[in-house]
Amino acid sequence: MTIHRIRNVAATLAVLLLSSLVSRAWAADDYPTHSLRIIVPYSPGGGADLLARLVAQHLSERVKQSVLVENQGGASNTIGMRAVATSAKDGYTLGLATPVFVMTPSLLKDQPYDPLKDFTPVAMIGFTPMVLCVNPSVPAKTVQEFIALAKSRPGALNFASLGPATTQGLSATMFNAMAGIEAVGVAYKGSAPGTLDLIAGNVQFMFNALPSMLPQIQGGKLRALGVSSRNRAAQLPDVPPIREVLPGYEVTTWYSFVAPAGTPAAAVERLNKEINAILELPDVRKKLAEQGLEPDPMQPAELGKLYNAESAKWAKVIREAKITPN
Repeated sequence: MTIHRIRNVAATLAVLLLSSLVSRAWAADDYPTHSLRIIVPYSPGGGADLLARLVAQHLSERVKQSVLVENQGGASNTIGMRAVATSAKDGYTLGLATPVFVMTPSLLKDQPYDPLKDFTPVAMIGFTPMVLCVNPSVPAKTVQEFIALAKSRPGALNFASLGPATTQGLSATMFNAMAGIEAVGVAYKGSAPGTLDLIAGNVQFMFNALPSMLPQIQGGKLRALGVSSRNRAAQLPDVPPIREVLPGYEVTTWYSFVAPAGTPAAAVERLNKEINAILELPDVRKKLAEQGLEPDPMQPAELGKLYNAESAKWAKVIREAKITPN
C-alpha cells in the first residue's frame, strides 16, 4: 500500500470515527444543553407567531431549556427562512414553515435557498383554512354580494396581503381570477399590520389564516364572508366555504417546523417527539381548536412527503394562474 493510499484510508477512518462520536453525542440524554431558538418569518402578533410561541412555551418546559422566538418577517418569508438555512446545523435552531415555504421557488426569480434540499423536516403543528374577511363598512354580507360589488367597482377595492408570493396573496389572486374581479393588492411585512389596516378601513378585504382572524371576527371588528376549506370551520359554523360560489376554490394552510439540512438525526428525533407530545396535551389542543387549527402530529419523513406534494401542487396552481415570478 502506498503512502498516499495509507493517508486516504487514515483520513476516511478519522471521518468515520468523528461521525460516530458526533452521533453518540447527539444520542445522549443531555441534549439540549443550552437555549434553542425558533425563527418565525412573520411579524409579531400574527397567527404564525402566536402558534410558535405556544409551542415554544411548552417545549421549554419539556427540554428544561429556554426556547426563544425571533421574528424575521419580510420578502415572502425568505429573510427568516434564509436565516434558518444558514444557521449552525446543531439542533438549536428551528424555523416555522407554512405553505409559503414551498411556494416561493415558483414565485421568486432569486430564491435564496431550496426548501426541499436546504432544510430538514422536524414536526407538524396542524392545518387551518384561510378566511375571506372584509371591513364591516363594506356593503357585502356574502361572497356573492362581495363579488357583485367588486365587479361594479373594478380596481376600486384594495386587499391586504403579505405579498404575491405568500399564501395570503396567492389566495386573493386565485379568488380574484376565478371570480373575474379586479382589485389592488397592498403588501405588508406580516399579517398583524395588514389586519390592523383592514380594521382601520385602509384596505377593504383580506385572506388570512383563521387563527389570525378569529379574535377580530368574534369581536365584531371584521366580517367573515367565506372560508377556503372544503367544509365549514367548526369555529365559524355560519360561514360557508367559498367553493360553494366558486367551484374548485380550495386553499389550506399549515404550520410546521424545519431545521437546517444536516442537523443531527438524534436532535430531530428528540424535537419531533417533544413537539408531537405537546400537541397531545389537552390544554394545547383546546387552544389550537379555539384558534381554528386542527393539530396533526407527523414524523419527519411524513412531513417531508407533504413538502414535496405541496411544492408540486402549488407550482401547478401558479403555472395555470399564469403568475409571473417577481
